[in-house]
Amino acid sequence: MISKGSPVPRFYGTEILRIAPDAVIIDRMVSGGIPLLDSHNQAGISNALGKVTRVWFSGGALMGCLQFNATTEGRKAEGMVSRGEISAISAGYRVEEWEISDQDGDIVDPDSVGWNDDLIFTATRWELLEASLVCVPADNTASIRSLGGDGSADFTATRARMLSRQRMAMRQRMHDAQGRVIGRK
Repeated sequence: MISKGSPVPRFYGTEILRIAPDAVIIDRMVSGGIPLLDSHNQAGISNALGKVTRVWFSGGALMGCLQFNATTEGRKAEGMVSRGEISAISAGYRVEEWEISDQDGDIVDPDSVGWNDDLIFTATRWELLEASLVCVPADNTASIRSLGGDGSADFTATRARMLSRQRMAMRQRMHDAQGRVIGRK
């Protein structure tokens, strides 16, 4: 789960991401996925751990499918996720439209707000730029589900998924190697 849009305290008030197909701009997914980063760190390619290859909406949450890079950092992150050592994820985004409301849910004119007002800023239109593996997510409900997620998957089903993933990874490595050989000609 990339985000459930849970309220997050910010210096300007409480921020909420609206999670709905008409609110989230996912155009970057169409062009090959969005980056999966280490803690929102965009400085340098070594912080790229993989990418989010697919997103969808389910139960009020923005879900995503992760693919890890075949780099040292990507394999390390994949191992930490599969062992449950890292389970938090965070969305990196850019807000295009805000709706500002007070604690009673009444819409507030942005030109009349002050710093001391207790306001809720709802991002009603925002673009997903990246997802990051983090130790402490702002949205504490955002987490990674792997191998069935809830622990209820039996050993046989889990093993079948693992073997399938291994075969897919092996095919991808063969495909990548074949592309490198062809590219040398």
